[in-house]
Amino acid sequence: MAFKETAELKGFNRTFSVSPEARPYTLRDNGFTDTKSGNFIYKRALDSTHKQGLVLKVTVDKDLKGLKISTVNEKGLTAVDISKLDNNSMVVEKVNFIFDGFVDRNVLNEK
Repeated sequence: MAFKETAELKGFNRTFSVSPEARPYTLRDNGFTDTKSGNFIYKRALDSTHKQGLVLKVTVDKDLKGLKISTVNEKGLTAVDISKLDNNSMVVEKVNFIFDGFVDRNVLNEK
């Protein structure tokens, strides 16, 4: 999956882009870590009753222009559509809370 200027999480009607005010230290202060290729990744386990576990992944490229957002199983191999899970209200609330925080702290802009 290539980096794009805007990204949305499958099953959500919210679209995001990297804030022009975002800097590497802004990302690190908000839980992102550096990857070997120089990009920044945020991984957060989402407590759920899903049999394989769920992880929210937000990746920002090293130029702070491109973005990837996904939810995957614990091993990171299979994409999971949160909106199609049973009893997903808690997971949806957590994801929205995380993205609201990113918008408030000028990490992401909502389109």
